[in-house]
Amino acid sequence: MDAGMGAGPRQRGAALVASLVFLLLLSLISSAGIQMSTLQERMAANSRQRHDGFQAAEAGLRRVEELLRSEVLNNRPLPAPCQAETCELAPQVLDLDAQGLAGIGWRQLEHDQSVNGVQLWYQVYSLGESLVPVKAPGEAPAHLYRVVVVGLSGNTRIVLESMYVLGGGI
Repeated sequence: MDAGMGAGPRQRGAALVASLVFLLLLSLISSAGIQMSTLQERMAANSRQRHDGFQAAEAGLRRVEELLRSEVLNNRPLPAPCQAETCELAPQVLDLDAQGLAGIGWRQLEHDQSVNGVQLWYQVYSLGESLVPVKAPGEAPAHLYRVVVVGLSGNTRIVLESMYVLGGGI
């Protein structure tokens, strides 16, 4: 009996060390789980921000095309055809650190609830007339426009462009 009592205190100490090691392992596993869930939350937020920015920029592109069409229908002045160097996109369009596009020729689209707080900027380039426009509605000659829309959403910048053709029959 005395031999069993001598081994008891040593076993209690070993159980304490084993439980502390087990507690440390559980703490590390839960800490890793918290870090993973935080990372996934950030990735989901970035994905949503990019998606919202793209959707807003695409809606802005369609809105600018409709504005361009209404300008033609109402006989309002349109942009003059650009020259080679003025047809280039300005460097600040693709610069993520630029806080806006308040450059020459850029206009900001009005905000509404459908764009989720995304800033939309656009510019229309007149590329001149084409006697044989491909897949253009209406008759030749048709006028070609390059429409560029930039959506700024947090640290995400989306640049979309389209070629818009207005034919003789519009």
